[in-house]
Amino acid sequence: MAIGPVAVLEPSTEEMRARTREICEGFDLRFPASGAPEDFTEVVRDAEYVVTRGLRFPPEVLDRAEKLRLIHQWGTGVDGIPLDKARERGITVARSPGVNAPSVAEATVMLMLAALRHLPQVHNALRDGQWEMPDLWKQSRDLGACTVGLVGMGAIGTEVAHRLAAFGCDVIYTRTSGPLPGSDPRHKELDAVLARADVLSLHLPLTDRTRAMIDASAIARMKDGAVLVNTSRGGLIDESALLDALDTGRISAAALDVFAEEPVDPDNPLLRHPSTVTLPHVAARTLDNFDRMVSHWAGNIRAFDAGQGIDTSCLVE
Repeated sequence: MAIGPVAVLEPSTEEMRARTREICEGFDLRFPASGAPEDFTEVVRDAEYVVTRGLRFPPEVLDRAEKLRLIHQWGTGVDGIPLDKARERGITVARSPGVNAPSVAEATVMLMLAALRHLPQVHNALRDGQWEMPDLWKQSRDLGACTVGLVGMGAIGTEVAHRLAAFGCDVIYTRTSGPLPGSDPRHKELDAVLARADVLSLHLPLTDRTRAMIDASAIARMKDGAVLVNTSRGGLIDESALLDALDTGRISAAALDVFAEEPVDPDNPLLRHPSTVTLPHVAARTLDNFDRMVSHWAGNIRAFDAGQGIDTSCLVE
């Protein structure tokens, strides 16, 4: 008997669906025709399990999922799931902590390098016929010469730190629960990280406490000319304050994979600012991570369906 129905709330190509079906052998998988709420509603109507990815899972869609037993996030951030409503109905919510960390960490370092070396700007200038760039020497930095501050030191932050060690960076970090086990001299209070970091990289979930934490006040405490990198959630940054800081040069560059509103408004000025590197929330989107992630949530659904329970580290309370 097939497991499910399992509604995978992410518009996908037929090739993606075929690969998902291959990994999820024995599942009755349902895919929406688009990201529109009415298409989500159609596939969740009889679903016992829902897997939600980058798009939000609207509360009104949850209301129509009368047989739903488990919502599983394809990834770690659950800010797009109506958690209170799920709790009211006794629906279990799970996620995949740490599974995408290698891919996001690599993308984070990529964005640091791209911002420090002005990669998009240089690339576009060359395509426009410009060869000589006489000021590039004083605008660019070696990553290995920088102090990198990590705000958050979970699975992704830890993977980023490992990779930065190979560049010879001075890595410091802040963590709400304090330093990692043992005496770790890299741990600092947030204000110290803001003041010292040449590159500030965000690795936190979006909560009421962290929303817009990088605002005008935080930016004023950052090192002059620092680079800001965000591969976590766009809502961590006050985008208007960031835009002002880029315009004045208070921040020399920003490398963003995420935005406060997603899909991002095409008119968002950050997309065309000369000092930004921007991606459409794709830091985790690699073939390797696709297979890891689908295998992980499929394993959790199999265990739940068999009455075996899910590892507590995956459960969202």
